[in-house]
Amino acid sequence: MNYQQFNKEDFISDSFFRQWVKHPDNESNLFWENFLKTNPGQADTIYQAAEIVRNISAAAANLSEKSSFVEEEDLWESIKKQAFETESETEETSAPNIWWRGWSTFAAAASVMLMLGILGWVYLNRRTSEPTQVMKELVAKTPSRYIQEFNDAEKPKLVILPDGSSVLLQKDSRLTYARKFDGEKREVYLVGEAYFEVSKNPQQPFFVYANELVTKVLGTSFNIKAYSEENDVVVTVRTGKVAVFHQADPQKEEKKNSLSLDGLVLLPHQQAVFARQELRLSKTSGETVINLPKILPVQISTFIYDAVPASEVFKELSTAYGIEIVYDEGVLKSCRLTADLSDEPLSKKIEIVCKSIEANYDIQSNRIVVSSLGCQ
Repeated sequence: MNYQQFNKEDFISDSFFRQWVKHPDNESNLFWENFLKTNPGQADTIYQAAEIVRNISAAAANLSEKSSFVEEEDLWESIKKQAFETESETEETSAPNIWWRGWSTFAAAASVMLMLGILGWVYLNRRTSEPTQVMKELVAKTPSRYIQEFNDAEKPKLVILPDGSSVLLQKDSRLTYARKFDGEKREVYLVGEAYFEVSKNPQQPFFVYANELVTKVLGTSFNIKAYSEENDVVVTVRTGKVAVFHQADPQKEEKKNSLSLDGLVLLPHQQAVFARQELRLSKTSGETVINLPKILPVQISTFIYDAVPASEVFKELSTAYGIEIVYDEGVLKSCRLTADLSDEPLSKKIEIVCKSIEANYDIQSNRIVVSSLGCQ
């Protein structure tokens, strides 16, 4: 869904938006928070649409207690089909007329009380053009337990997550994640494009929320392209397998809570494309994959070594991930490595290499320092 182009009526008619307003959770809060940070011009529209949603939901709940004809989903369907067919010249003067025309049939079937409720909503809508304090706090406050990384540089930015997973964040992209993955799930939120290498942990699935799409993995490497202004969300798998599904999927919670991969499952060299306008999710594979992500050095290297000098291994890792690795080449001249590191995140690769050559290491914010007494 291309929310950048939405007006107030579009937001009100969108089920994902309404669900956030009525029942916000960590996922939806961070999704809309990230959206507002990248699209500040939509703030007023979202504030007003959210206020309308809350008022209509409250009115529907109240009216449903008094009339068996009134169901909230019927209310929203009528809004979508009728209330916004004719755009008002000005919101202040023509909103009541639109609502009267759009609801005449429904009101006759429901009751006079329903019409009074709708007119009451119009009054509320006209007097609540300013955002409420609750909504301000909801979308403007970033929980302190979350970290946000933004890359405004030309080259990819390496981010190492609390579980050791590594992410290469592309230019103009933002990644939000918890300081500690201490729950049943590991969850991150992406706006833009990133390449992921996820630490294996089947008991704690890893989720990426990108625009309207959810990607679930147990441990693998893949690329996600999900810029806010683009029409498609693209997931491309390099190793392992992932499952993707829509945020509004009625079975989303079951798919998230399962320890297996449910949804549209992708294997290596397969790709899922979610068309946001058409709400269509499709899968391609092999030669039919056309939405190729930016090729990164990390995607070219095999990371398979047979008696390779440790200094060469560190050089390749430094180039692949764009991070400085500090070591004494003279001390390591006798150290060699035989290992397959192809399906591991950077932190695990470093751990395996250093354990093999009996070296210590320290992963810092912008470099990795390796210390060793050398090899016999």
